[in-house]
Amino acid sequence: MIDGTKPARVLHVVGGMNRGGAETMIMNYYRNIDRGKLQFDFLCMSDGEHHYDEEIRALGGRIIHIPPPKKVGLFAHLKDMVRAMKQYGPFVAVHAHTLHHAGLVLLASRLAGIRNRVAHSHSTSTKEDGKLYRRVYFCLMKLLIQKEATRLLACGEAAGRYLFGDRSYDMGRVKVLPLALDLRLYEHLSYEDRMVKRKELSLGEESLIIGHVGRFERPKNHVFFIPLMMYMRDLGIDCKLLLVGDGSLRRDFEREIIKNGLVDHVRLLGVRSDIPELMNMFDVFVLPSLYEGLPVVSIEAQAAGVSCVLSDTITKEVDMGLGLVHFMSLDVPVEEWAQLIVSLREVKRPDYSVRREALTNRGYNIRDNVDMLYEIYGING
Repeated sequence: MIDGTKPARVLHVVGGMNRGGAETMIMNYYRNIDRGKLQFDFLCMSDGEHHYDEEIRALGGRIIHIPPPKKVGLFAHLKDMVRAMKQYGPFVAVHAHTLHHAGLVLLASRLAGIRNRVAHSHSTSTKEDGKLYRRVYFCLMKLLIQKEATRLLACGEAAGRYLFGDRSYDMGRVKVLPLALDLRLYEHLSYEDRMVKRKELSLGEESLIIGHVGRFERPKNHVFFIPLMMYMRDLGIDCKLLLVGDGSLRRDFEREIIKNGLVDHVRLLGVRSDIPELMNMFDVFVLPSLYEGLPVVSIEAQAAGVSCVLSDTITKEVDMGLGLVHFMSLDVPVEEWAQLIVSLREVKRPDYSVRREALTNRGYNIRDNVDMLYEIYGING
């Protein structure tokens, strides 16, 4: 507590609180902390309303908007962050989720007098286009992170090594904070629930349902699904692809669906709040990403007992040891992906107790992880 009556406040710095891996992780923790002891606020660098904003306000959090550095320049952006941190503080910690940009966040935090400064890596790559100024920027930001951070966090080993370097990881400076879930949301999902959800979405009981959850952005590689579904269609397989999410490339993808005659085979569901129920309904979950940090959606799929086909660019850390995860190279023909997907539809789902034990043993049960967050922020449990 700051004054014995009010909860301590932590400022999370994000692009915007739309549904994504990092944002989902933050919200999972937010719902499960003692909000009489600890509260979250959010510094966002995009305008407008985002998916989680209404829930954040209902939980007692504040959303602070500032322009992104591309609009105002780095120095003005730095001043905006310092001003916001002083105006809305005091904060016991600032928690930056913005990859290389976290260097600026941490510098602003120190200038604002905030002693606990956390950098959090959620990815294993970025849009490094090879231009000299971009390479210089990334190097400077990594140096700033090393200098200004008091805690280094990552969603997994690969993400930690990418942003903070092998030396910091091997020295034990990087702490892995699991993308933990509230496993109670998956406890009572049944076969009957699957059929109810199919009926709700006008899907056939015998159709092969392929599911994917992810923003329509380049790393998620949605274009991979076009030849895959064309192959399924041409074989005459009763198959539907359900895509959950939104993003800047959604309209482009919709045009590809129409162009290739896949309107009857692909459904875009937009942003949804019923992810556990949808995961339970999928026959197979597919994630053909070009790169990831540690995708929480793959953990959610396993929590629901669903077989997963993932690109081999994704860290093996996602495999919870349930026999549900299969990796495939993006270089092999889509025919091989299709054959594997079809073969997995009848795989028996592990019992919930087995899934719960596997995820809990690997640190993915949110109920066991809240104390770790208190320790990171210097809050007494």
